[in-house]
Amino acid sequence: MVPTIRLVMLAALGAPLWLVSLTMPTGWIVGAGYLAVLALVSLRQYVSLPAPDDLAVERRFGRLSIGAPSPVRLLLTNRSSHALAIQVREEWPPELEQTTPRVSLIARPRNISECSYQVRPRRRGRFALSGLVVRVGRPGALVRKQLRLPAPGTLRVYPRFATADEYRLLARINRRDEDARRRRQVRGQGTEFESLAKYARGDDPRRMDWKASAKRGYLVSRNLQTERGQQISLMIDCGRLMAERIGEYSRLEHALNAAVMLSHVAQKRGDTVAVATFSDRIESFTPALRGAAVVRTVMDSLLSVQVRQVESDYWQVVGEAMDKLKRRSLLIMVTDILDADAGTGLIHNMARAAGRHLVLCVVFTEARVEREADSTPGNRRGAYNKAAASHLWLRRHLALEKMRNQGILVLETPPEELSIELIRRYLEIRKADLQ
Repeated sequence: MVPTIRLVMLAALGAPLWLVSLTMPTGWIVGAGYLAVLALVSLRQYVSLPAPDDLAVERRFGRLSIGAPSPVRLLLTNRSSHALAIQVREEWPPELEQTTPRVSLIARPRNISECSYQVRPRRRGRFALSGLVVRVGRPGALVRKQLRLPAPGTLRVYPRFATADEYRLLARINRRDEDARRRRQVRGQGTEFESLAKYARGDDPRRMDWKASAKRGYLVSRNLQTERGQQISLMIDCGRLMAERIGEYSRLEHALNAAVMLSHVAQKRGDTVAVATFSDRIESFTPALRGAAVVRTVMDSLLSVQVRQVESDYWQVVGEAMDKLKRRSLLIMVTDILDADAGTGLIHNMARAAGRHLVLCVVFTEARVEREADSTPGNRRGAYNKAAASHLWLRRHLALEKMRNQGILVLETPPEELSIELIRRYLEIRKADLQ
């Protein structure tokens, strides 16, 4: 039983009745009688309130992404014969923040009522939902009954899809005229399925579709066409270096956001997309896809990817990725590199992959290191910081130059601008027909 503000006010208004006890010995009975009446009325209201079986609740929400406030609709079924004033408190996991502090609604008798509120996920992944707590009472009642209603379910929080600036970039990309793009000269037999046709004498028997022939009762062959789009193969590092937080999110979250954005743009351009995440092993792999399911599949594959506190093993994962990628691709590696010594495995394996693919290595710039390297020190500590930052920047610069000298494209960008810069570079490569 939970008292309402109305009950507290009525009890406070009866306080002067206790002053009667100052004038007569039995005057306390007046105040006690007043409180007894309030207690009886409250008890009667409490007994008449519905049981948990008289209420049912259902949540409805769209696709939630990390850091973005998302609306949640709550449908509450009142099976009782009375109108109810209900307050709702969700029991969210700590990774989900409800930005609307309190949710209240009036549930009509034998009807379904609806309310909405916003929740802001602070972490990506799958989360189990248990139930919620409601306080039920009549409109204007003195007390409410607190109930716990079961509402099990699973909530999925996906990578951030886009910010406002990135949405404006997408709008400009969608308005681009791709008809002006220079056609590629393609030689040889195609391998991409185009249609089915009745088998004719002279057709290549290797193109026979036996399953379709069995269904139709006559021989059917597959017509093939040359691949019209390019293939984008994206590899995202999940090793320990990607755990550093840049602002509110880690390097990995920025990389995953860029992967989803790039998949969306590649889908609009008709290219196929393959995405892999790795640390000292391949963590997840999405084979090359094309069409409307690309973005949804990529987001599902990146849903539970987390940083692992291990060193990334480029020697193993690049070899495994090369075995999976049979077709020449624009291979994009999103990682971080400290210097030439620490990045020996990355540089060697990227150079090896450049023999079969067009390789683009994406690394994050260190804004703090650059500020320290360009600063004018005012004391001894500042001089030491500047020397260390300049040394680190130089070693990193030499490592990236070594990659460029071996035919590897390099993109340096701040983490918060990764999505925009990566899509721009992708469109430049596509327009120049470098692949």
